[in-house]
Amino acid sequence: MVLAYANSLSGMSASPGIIPDMRYLSPAYLPMLVIGVYALKHAGMDANGAQEALRTLFWLAVIDLPLIFVILQVIAGQNPGGQVTFITTLTYLFLAGAAVLYVAVLARRASPRLLAYAVPVLMLFPLAWELIVDFRFATSCWEGYHFWIPVVEYIWYIQYAIFPL
Repeated sequence: MVLAYANSLSGMSASPGIIPDMRYLSPAYLPMLVIGVYALKHAGMDANGAQEALRTLFWLAVIDLPLIFVILQVIAGQNPGGQVTFITTLTYLFLAGAAVLYVAVLARRASPRLLAYAVPVLMLFPLAWELIVDFRFATSCWEGYHFWIPVVEYIWYIQYAIFPL
């Protein structure tokens, strides 16, 4: 299934609604998760490393995620497509860096503990992408998007008061 869309995978996260859609890859999520966990275990990440990774992800989400959102609104507030392109580019750069780090860990040139800090950064970028898509794209569509959770709607009002389109 993935090979059928291989020529257009690069635009999958920024597609304006044409196929392929990200949802077509959902059957691959669980097997890829298992492979990823196995790869981290193979690199030497233990339970302490996993706890450190979760702690790092928590603090990144609490501190850096809102900061990334604000920076993106200041830099490219009127250009949501530019925001997604910027996040996608950062994701690819950090993915390449994490891959190099993973190879260095396998070659015993770096500590497996460093993966506990690299993996949460990679996990942060999809959260930032989702934040942009939920709060900037979905609400600016012609049919609009109505939030079902009042807290999220309140956050949306605050964010649009600060960063209007």
